[in-house]
Amino acid sequence: METKYVLGVRGCQHLGYHNPRMRMHPQTRWNQRVVDGHIAHELTMRAMIDAGVQGIIDGGDLTHRARPLPRDVEHAHRIDDLRARTGTWGLGNSGNHCAGAGTDISAMGTMHRPDLGIHAVYPDPRRGPGDGTGPYPGLYEIHQPVDGLAIHAISHYGLDRSLADAGIHIDPVPLPGHVNLLVSHGTFEADGRLYHCINPDGQERPIPLDWASRGWDALLLSHYHSLGAVPGHDHDGPGQVWYTGSSLTRGFSDELGPRGWLHVIVEDAGRVHVEARTIWQRPQHDLPVINAANLTTDDIDNLITDRIADLDLEDDQTAKLTGDAGAIVRQRITGTTAAQRAALRALQPRWNRLASNAASWQIDYPHPTQDTNDSAAQAQRLITGRITDYGAELEARAPDLAKRIGVPDIIADPVLETALGWARQITPTSVSTETAITD
Repeated sequence: METKYVLGVRGCQHLGYHNPRMRMHPQTRWNQRVVDGHIAHELTMRAMIDAGVQGIIDGGDLTHRARPLPRDVEHAHRIDDLRARTGTWGLGNSGNHCAGAGTDISAMGTMHRPDLGIHAVYPDPRRGPGDGTGPYPGLYEIHQPVDGLAIHAISHYGLDRSLADAGIHIDPVPLPGHVNLLVSHGTFEADGRLYHCINPDGQERPIPLDWASRGWDALLLSHYHSLGAVPGHDHDGPGQVWYTGSSLTRGFSDELGPRGWLHVIVEDAGRVHVEARTIWQRPQHDLPVINAANLTTDDIDNLITDRIADLDLEDDQTAKLTGDAGAIVRQRITGTTAAQRAALRALQPRWNRLASNAASWQIDYPHPTQDTNDSAAQAQRLITGRITDYGAELEARAPDLAKRIGVPDIIADPVLETALGWARQITPTSVSTETAITD
């Protein structure tokens, strides 16, 4: 069977994403994880071009912010110029991180450069009736870059179920006589893994299960950060469903696994074959959780010391690409008492020295044991001005809070991880000392 057409499909590049625990890049003084993301984006583009693709699709969340920093827009344009110079066409969809607040437009709008061969899918209030690609410009567009190929792009905006209240019904159907690819940015209803998409940016918008049974040659989706086919829809042929994954792992809220893009081959008989292609990523280690129950401080210290000694904290390829060879490492210790945490934190400086070659090294204390004997401490909460470690404060309250607000057990850990990420960025001087923290 001969190849008729080749596409490269990527998504969730998240340009501008940073990890507050990472070191600074020595040349730019930007957060090292920002530089990692820029490098991964360029590696993806170059891999697609080297593979001889004739078209490139971005599934959304090209930038991490709806209002990206100039450095991230400049990088996106500079890398897109590589595509433009080859004469390869491009199509960029809008994801939840692209979605502008209020009347603002999508960040993907910065990539709408038709004169350079790339079109972006995003609502634009400046469009008049009939202006733009239909059926619903910015919401659901059908692009036909070559005869016989129809790309149905439904943006994050187009998955909003409240559109029906305005008389807009997004109901994609394959075009007869074409190879039909459905591209969208959301959570596929049939994929039980998607509770991992804990994300404070925009609504979670589902992709209906019945769309997969409408005769698409392939569904190529973005939003879930793990690369590959969706279980149960991972056959090779019509109705197959794939996620582009992301260009890098976003902290430990993402599942660890390969990163990259989708190599899509349209054969001369119209059959579509999809293959996951991987790119470099910085090594990342989530060490086995230590349960502090029935362990002494020395036991825990010895475990962590041995684990650090056994790790490869540096990687030659990463050093060559980014200037920093260090891995990203996390150790979680559960079930600690307040006294244990105090003793363990006294050991933290020594662990930091042992793991100093890591680009990011963190100790987390999820699910601490409540100190039931200290009734006075339980009765009196310190005001904000007296709290110096908001991450530790949230950890101490998390189990009780999760139960009281009804967080399902299945998502408790990723919800807590996201909340802790925010809490650790707060310092006592960044909030009013007159504001009390209450349960």
